[in-house]
Amino acid sequence: MSGKSGFHFCIKPTKRSQYGACWRLFMLTAFDIAVGILVLISALLATARGLTREVLSLVTWAGAAAFAAYMFFYQPQIAQEFVADELWANIATVVVSFIVALIVLHLLTMKIGDFITDSKLGPLDRTLGFVFGALRGILIAVVVVIFADWLVGANPPNLPWYGEAQSLPTLRSLGDGLISLLPENLEEQVNDLLQGGGPVEELGDAAVGTELPPEPIEQTTPQAPAAPAV
Repeated sequence: MSGKSGFHFCIKPTKRSQYGACWRLFMLTAFDIAVGILVLISALLATARGLTREVLSLVTWAGAAAFAAYMFFYQPQIAQEFVADELWANIATVVVSFIVALIVLHLLTMKIGDFITDSKLGPLDRTLGFVFGALRGILIAVVVVIFADWLVGANPPNLPWYGEAQSLPTLRSLGDGLISLLPENLEEQVNDLLQGGGPVEELGDAAVGTELPPEPIEQTTPQAPAAPAV
């Protein structure tokens, strides 16, 4: 069974002995075990695929997202020629651009990954893939802890399996380091990007290399001095 201090193994009292016995097997909670399983599964999957395929997979998704963002911010008029509604035109631009780029990049990276995995570097590639997968699993656990602390608090009384987890201090420390790498005004930048319509509009006239003409200076005609009274 499990308790506040971790998992226990107990023997119930019998007819010969009225006393039971319990042994504490681990100072771990269910959350610790879940984190360990997550890291192990991620490491095994990355070992089967190899480091090259894992890295190229990330490059494929990031490249497809970057291409979709480029088409949304700088080439929205292409879809607007075929779709009258601006909102649906923007959605079509992002979705179609992302899918097309994802397919093309996947075909390219798949050839590269197969070549390296089948070569003499295959065993080394799989070993490095295990390390990469373990680090990826830890990163996923760190992100889960960041959102969990935001939702339920640092030490929720009704969730002892989470608040008393042995891995929690380490994951929180890694999470603090990850958050410190983000820009301080990240939320404002994202809101401006979503509401402003792109970086070109934020730059204004400076983005297109034009300058506003200086305002004309009003010139006043000097008045003649009044004649002295006689």
